[in-house]
Order: sequence, then C-alpha cells, then structure tokens
Amino acid sequence: MTTPNDENDDSSPGTLSLEEANLLVEEHAGWAESIARSVARAWNLDWQQDGLDGAAMEALIFCSRRFSPDRGVPFRGYARRRIHEASTEAARKSKGWVKQESSTQQERLAREVSVELFHLFPELRSGQLPSVLDETSGEQATRASIRQLLIGATLLTTRQGLASLDPDELLDCKNTIMLLCRLEPVHQEILWRIYWDSDSMRSIAVSWDTDELNVIREHKALLKYLQKAVGQTKPVPPPRVRPGLKTIALKLKREGVHGSFSQYNKEIGGRNG
Repeated sequence: MTTPNDENDDSSPGTLSLEEANLLVEEHAGWAESIARSVARAWNLDWQQDGLDGAAMEALIFCSRRFSPDRGVPFRGYARRRIHEASTEAARKSKGWVKQESSTQQERLAREVSVELFHLFPELRSGQLPSVLDETSGEQATRASIRQLLIGATLLTTRQGLASLDPDELLDCKNTIMLLCRLEPVHQEILWRIYWDSDSMRSIAVSWDTDELNVIREHKALLKYLQKAVGQTKPVPPPRVRPGLKTIALKLKREGVHGSFSQYNKEIGGRNG
C-alpha cells in the first residue's frame, strides 16, 4: 500500500493505539470519501472508477496512524489536506483525465469551490440566491445574497490557500484565520465544521440536539458579520450568540473549548515558530 508523500512526518509519542486509529478510520471513512468525490467532480472523473476512493482511504489510514490528540488539533483539520492531496494526485495520474492546456490548478480549485457552494447553499440548484436574515427585498436582498456567496467562497479558498506555498496568498489566509479566532467558540465550531470538515448544518444540529434552523440562522449571521469585518483596518465587534444556541455556547465554555480556529492558529504558530 502506498502512503501520501509527507516528508515532515507528524508522528509523535502521543499517537493513538492501533485500535483507536482503526476506530478513527471507521468514523471518518464517509467524510474522506466526500473529499474524494469533490475532487473527482472538479476533475470530471468518476471517484471510484478512477481510483480516488482508494487514494483517499489510504491517506485516511496514514493520518490515523500518525494523529496525536496532544497537539490540540481536531483530526479532520489534521487529515483534510493530506486526503485532498492524495485524491488530487490520484486524479492527476488517472487515465480517465485528459490534460488540457487551459486546465490550471487555480481553475480546478475554483471548480471545487463552486461544487462546495452548491452543497452549502442548496437554493443555487434551483437557480435561486441564498436567503438573508433581514427583511430586505429587491436589489438590496440580491446584493446581500451575493455577498453571502462571496464570503462563503472566501472561507473555502482560505482552507485551500493554507496549503499554498505562495507567501502572499498564505498571509491573506492567515489574516482570515486571525479574524475567525475572535469569534465565540460556538461560532468557530459552526464555521469550522461547515467549511473545514464539510459537515452539513443538519448534522451539526443533530450533534448538538438542537433545531437545524438555529444553526442555519447562526451561520447566516456569521456570514453577515464577516462581510463587514473582512478587509477592515479597525476591528469589528464579533456577533453575540443568538438565543437558540446560548445553551450550547455555555456548555462549550464550561468544557473549556476555545474554538477550532483558535486551536488551529496555535498549532500552525507553533509549527512556524
């Protein structure tokens, strides 16, 4: 079995036992397959016939054996880039893909963002723009909907850009991460799970035993805040937690959860320090 090319092995004495690692693989197999399917769609391939499913599973197993909870980074945050890279490499080598001169890496990444936006905003499938929280209508509502899509795309490209070697792009992405670190832990969890872990808002609601509408509304409120905050020189006060998720927010604080972006920022800061 091949493994993803990872010269900087992240293994440490704090890695899991074989049984625990196998449980991680079982728990996240569907998630890894969803990454392979997303890459396959961007390359116009069949994720199973062209071998992306096997590459994603190998990368998942590889990561499960080297994951250390002591780092304070969620497993999906640790494994996503490696699974994506393995799936992309399988796509590149696939006989089902005919390379075209104009098919650049940027174009492929853009297609992936488009695919994910259709999952995040199902209204797009029927030709509608996403709804907004305020009771605006007409041109104002259209502009607000488009800004929502742009912020959603910004978060997706931030996730992609963190694996980039381009210094300017990497700096922009880290600035966005710093902005997200200012959010309440419950807000960080919503954005992390949606944009980094590819969780649906329904699955988040189920895991928190709350109404899906609470998560949907909170997500829209966060996008509205980010529309104002991104690119501003002066800090914009982060939004308060809406009543529907206050119980969850208090529970996370009692458990000492600081937020996935805060943990991730601490981890990459230590790695680069």
